Amino acid sequence: MSAPTAILGAVHLDPKSEVPLYRQLYENVRAAILDGRLLAGLRMPPSRTLAKELAIGRNTVVSAYEQLIAEGYLDSRVGSGTRVAAIPPDTLIETGPSEEREVAPDPRRRLSERGEAMLTVKRASPSFVKGHVLPFQHGMPSLELFPHQVWARLLARRARQPQSRLFDYQLGTGFPALREAIAEYLGAARGVICGPDNVIVTAGAQASLDLATRLVVDPGDTVWHEEPGYLGARGAFLAASARIVPVPVDKEGLNPEAAPGGEKPPRLIYCTPSHQYPLGVTMSLTRRLALLQYANETGAWILEDDYDSEFRYAGRPLSSLQGLDRAGGVIYMGTMAKTLFPAIRIGYLVVPDNLIEAFQRAIRVTGQNPPAIVQAALADFMLEGHFSAHIRRMRSLYAERRILLLQELEKQLGDRIKPSPPDGGMQLPAFLPEGVSDDDVVAAADRHKVLASPVSHFYLTQRKRHALYLGFAGVPEQMIAPGVERLGLALAECGV
Repeated sequence: MSAPTAILGAVHLDPKSEVPLYRQLYENVRAAILDGRLLAGLRMPPSRTLAKELAIGRNTVVSAYEQLIAEGYLDSRVGSGTRVAAIPPDTLIETGPSEEREVAPDPRRRLSERGEAMLTVKRASPSFVKGHVLPFQHGMPSLELFPHQVWARLLARRARQPQSRLFDYQLGTGFPALREAIAEYLGAARGVICGPDNVIVTAGAQASLDLATRLVVDPGDTVWHEEPGYLGARGAFLAASARIVPVPVDKEGLNPEAAPGGEKPPRLIYCTPSHQYPLGVTMSLTRRLALLQYANETGAWILEDDYDSEFRYAGRPLSSLQGLDRAGGVIYMGTMAKTLFPAIRIGYLVVPDNLIEAFQRAIRVTGQNPPAIVQAALADFMLEGHFSAHIRRMRSLYAERRILLLQELEKQLGDRIKPSPPDGGMQLPAFLPEGVSDDDVVAAADRHKVLASPVSHFYLTQRKRHALYLGFAGVPEQMIAPGVERLGLALAECGV
């Protein structure tokens, strides 16, 4: 078989495919080389000739050849043309469309024990429908009312400023002006005691959880986790190979006296005191002081997750647990995902003075920094007053949506479901009748284009309560009543 014939026989192009022709040609030739149909030393047709034979543009062939040469499949030398490279026989593999390949798993290649453990963390809700707002996805702020034009202007202004610190690797724990703005905001709004040096800017809440856990928890250490509690935190603790001990939550929050007996004292206590996730209760002052005292007696760290306390509808937002701490045992964390928008990927930690250097070094090692330009724009957004104004607007809006959801649940569903409205937050639990599975209701709701999360998934023990976790902050008013109606259809499917 001649070289042109062999090459033409190996090439099958589809002009209707979304894959560019040069990429199709590259993949065809590469596959033919790897499976031995095109042998080492075979001279490839000139690009002009092959283009004519295939009825495609010469530039298409040139692009494919250049990619194959760059990856070592072809050799191109002046005077000898372009030839198939001498690839060692042991590199030859069978190739074909990816859907036709069946590769037997190699038992030597496996996930780590931590990787396997992370697979046990359940998803909190069905898959989000891309590009659509559906009731009642939790954790989603109102994206349509975010001041996009202001944000775009600030971001563009920073992008036009050729400051080296916005384009190099030297930001470390965060853009200085942003750390100052966060420290000032937390001191005024949350009673957090800190300076800019205590603030560590991270790439979101999950990055904060991961970073804090890496630095204070060793494999096998005990971590207290609220029961029920946040799945993201559970995932971070599993990734650290920690021993997770569920501690029950009652009407006053996490209860240290209810912790299981016979366990080692915790190395870390994770809690959401301002607005417990997912039950929504607020930790009482008595319980806060008791928790701080216990942590001081045992030498445990407390990781306070203050994820959405800006949105409180009965009085002013409560002061933080960190603000009550006088022993330097509380690590405080917050996020901009709930106050602004999830894709901003900016969170922050406030660490005690004796941890500052460790976190400064660790964040450089782990690379959990958000883009510098986004940090700079956020600093401007806060310092120019846009952040506070946006929080005020959203607090009022979310309060209205919360009331509307509660009214519709009462009006349409009556005693079929019992909401437990917290004093704040962006979502609420609604409890189901005894014997009804929240998994079943969530699956039925998904079929009716309603997103809800099963509260039973937030429990580690079998002493579970079945409820739906319903978000309202990101749901436009006109969608709430129809959403509750569709939820009612889902409940009816499940006999409720």
